[in-house]
Amino acid sequence: MKAPQIPLILLVVGALVLSAPGCKSVDNLVESGNYEQAISLAQRKLTGKDKKNPKFVAALEQAVNRANERDMERAEFMQQKNGTDWTRVHAIYDNIKRRQDALRPLLPLYDKNGRKATFRFVRAEELVVDAEDRAADQLYAEAVRLLAAGRSGDKAAAREAWSTFETVERYRPDHLDSRQLALEAEALGRVYVAVELANESQAFLPRGFEEELLRIQTAQMDDRWHVYNLSPADDGTYDYRARLVIRDIDVSPERLSERSYTEEKEVTDGEEYVLDDKGNVAKDSLGNDIKQPRIVRVSARVVEVLQQKTAIVSGSMQLYDVRQGRVVDDEELTAEARFENYASTFNGDKRALSRESRQRIGNTPRQFPSDEQLVLDAASVLKPILQQRLADSRKLI
Repeated sequence: MKAPQIPLILLVVGALVLSAPGCKSVDNLVESGNYEQAISLAQRKLTGKDKKNPKFVAALEQAVNRANERDMERAEFMQQKNGTDWTRVHAIYDNIKRRQDALRPLLPLYDKNGRKATFRFVRAEELVVDAEDRAADQLYAEAVRLLAAGRSGDKAAAREAWSTFETVERYRPDHLDSRQLALEAEALGRVYVAVELANESQAFLPRGFEEELLRIQTAQMDDRWHVYNLSPADDGTYDYRARLVIRDIDVSPERLSERSYTEEKEVTDGEEYVLDDKGNVAKDSLGNDIKQPRIVRVSARVVEVLQQKTAIVSGSMQLYDVRQGRVVDDEELTAEARFENYASTFNGDKRALSRESRQRIGNTPRQFPSDEQLVLDAASVLKPILQQRLADSRKLI
């Protein structure tokens, strides 16, 4: 059977319908002032095409010319105001330059009917260079002003000065002495924190307690603006003191508790003959004796000894502002070290024991740790807590 023929008129209409949304869309974008979207869409539709759609060519022409005209008017208006923001003016000129550079591979641009698109390009290169110079000068002046405040002790201003000098470098590398002044601003904006231990518990700290507690990785806390010193010198060069104040050390007595319990279980213990109603051994159809698993109930008595001892170290981390002479943060810290040991024995049938009891059987009593060792273990528990609190303190300074 011959395949049905699609009328030519329907093919033409279908092609028009399929192509209309794209053209209409780009026209709407231009008319609504969405020039950048219109330019992007039109460039995609025209790139690589030998016969270029007249509507897309016209839309690209209008969008580029209108966008350039709008941006130039905006830049000129901004320069008429006092205190022109040259970074914004530069961004406008730079956007014009990027827009025109992206269009150059399509030039000269003719549609399939032979009409050449006319683009009113702006000499953006000169405008960009001039705006860069003015923006660099403007930012440099602002950074110098902030640096002066930083030299007077305002660390926030010093940090902002550093950031502004870094922006100057993006416009004009090595602009005047901006790089040298940026290093000065960075040093002035840096905060130095002395980390120290204070024992207010009236208890004796075992040897090595402070060393163990302060054996933390400062690399996870130090950054451009914060430096933590775990072995501070008493020379008055610190901005803050992070004081770990130990207020209480509580070591429990050695506790020994005993408990006993019985476990039972039904288990298979060999085989037994099956008896018939008359008490004789039952036979199967072949005359063989019938056997079945022998189920017995077994039991075991478990004696368990539990050894326990704990040490609790509590206190707080105080963040002290040296320059203002006040505590800016005080958070409680607590750490517990626990010694716990099970020793178990049993009498009876081992098959009755549960999996948990089997794991403990054979454990023997251990020597209790000394008070000093348990307090040192508590220091190990407290160390990561202290490190996290120190890292969190950066938000306050």
